[in-house]
Amino acid sequence: WLRNEFGAAAVTTAHYAGLDQLSDTDLLDAIEGRFDVLVTLDRNLSYQQKISGRLIAVVVMRVQAQTPTAFRSLMPSVRRAIDDAKPGEVIVAGP
Repeated sequence: WLRNEFGAAAVTTAHYAGLDQLSDTDLLDAIEGRFDVLVTLDRNLSYQQKISGRLIAVVVMRVQAQTPTAFRSLMPSVRRAIDDAKPGEVIVAGP
C-alpha cells in the first residue's frame, strides 16, 4: 500500500526486485545506475555507507511509528525530498 503513496514516482521495493537479502553496500552497488533515489527507514545507512560520489540519492524516512497514519503524514515531506534529491546526497524526511 505504501508504494501507492509516492504519487507519480515509479516505485520498486527491494523485495520485489529480489534485492532484499543484500548487504547495504551490495544493495547500493546493485541499484546504482538503475534507480535515482533509494528511500529507506535505515537511519544508519548514511553513516555506515559512503553516499557522496554515488550516482544515487538516499532519502531517509524518519517516521515516529510504522503505522499507515504515520507514513501517510510523512509522505508530503518524502515526495519533496525525492524531487529535490541530487546524486550522492542524503536527505532526511521527517521530524
